[in-house]
Amino acid sequence: MKKLLQTLKSTKAIGEKYEQLASRFLHQQGITIITKNYHAKGGEIDIIASHDRILVFCEVRARSNIKHGKPEETVTYKKQLRIRRTAQRFLQTNPQYQNTLCRFDVISIIFSEGKHTLNWIKNAF
Repeated sequence: MKKLLQTLKSTKAIGEKYEQLASRFLHQQGITIITKNYHAKGGEIDIIASHDRILVFCEVRARSNIKHGKPEETVTYKKQLRIRRTAQRFLQTNPQYQNTLCRFDVISIIFSEGKHTLNWIKNAF
């Protein structure tokens, strides 16, 4: 049990590291971060941002290699539905964005030997 908790903490820390990397990248692209790690019943959105009057819901995925597929391939249809439902909840609780166009992006990060490759997929789903 103790080892499982350490693994979960380690996995969470790694996820936070790559979400920070993705946030910095988006900021460098001129995108305004509204919030990170938005939680609502049944789901979470890694990054919610604004870009050219479009609300961007962004999922960040990272892997150390592509032996078992690319990180973006892990955003399954079921995961996409969860993100959409969570985005709807965000819009319901933030009426200032209700008439804003929305899009769903994925930032895919492959990291190995201290280096990373980032792929920004706009309108991923």
